[in-house]
Amino acid sequence: MPIALLSVITIIYASFSTLRTIDVKELIAYSSVSHAAIYLLGVFSNSVTGIEGGITLGLAHGFVSSGLFICAGGVLYDRSSTRLITYYRGMAQVMPLFSILFFILSLGNAGTPLTLNFIGEFMCLYGTFENMPLLGALASSSIVFSAAYTIYMFNRISFGGSYSKFFSLAISDVNKREFIILFTLVVFTVLFGIYPSPILDGLHYSVSSLIYVSP
Repeated sequence: MPIALLSVITIIYASFSTLRTIDVKELIAYSSVSHAAIYLLGVFSNSVTGIEGGITLGLAHGFVSSGLFICAGGVLYDRSSTRLITYYRGMAQVMPLFSILFFILSLGNAGTPLTLNFIGEFMCLYGTFENMPLLGALASSSIVFSAAYTIYMFNRISFGGSYSKFFSLAISDVNKREFIILFTLVVFTVLFGIYPSPILDGLHYSVSSLIYVSP
């Protein structure tokens, strides 16, 4: 119970911190703290669904968060030497391929259906609801918060104005190496989001034994 309460406080506090930042890498980092609190909540929910969801969300977060950090640091910062969201308006005009990959990873960060993050987050919250309905309801606020700051980030970077208004130098789209890395993370996120059975089937026996079999 104390860990679950701490997790809910972390979810809400980290989400508010994420909403007010204008640094793209800080935004992704704070959102990672919020999502880490969700899968911590699932692991300590003392239910098979919650524990499986916590492990699944941890795996999903590894795909999506890695991809977003590559987008922010390995692509955007490498080309422009700034991390402020304000200066990235209109990136879709000059980096369309990057914007598509960035969009799918952003959907995963927001826990959108057909992504592995949705499967993990839903199972974490459902498992929490089984034993702690009030904390589960409070933790569900992360659904709204994650959508808010992720949509803000993507919209302001990819759209939100004219690109040429802020940069005088031309910025190239993703190269072959960057595309392969980001596309691989996107494929795993979407593929397991549509068909999560290979992950969940592998977890079910071990998690059930952990909960129901006495040592």
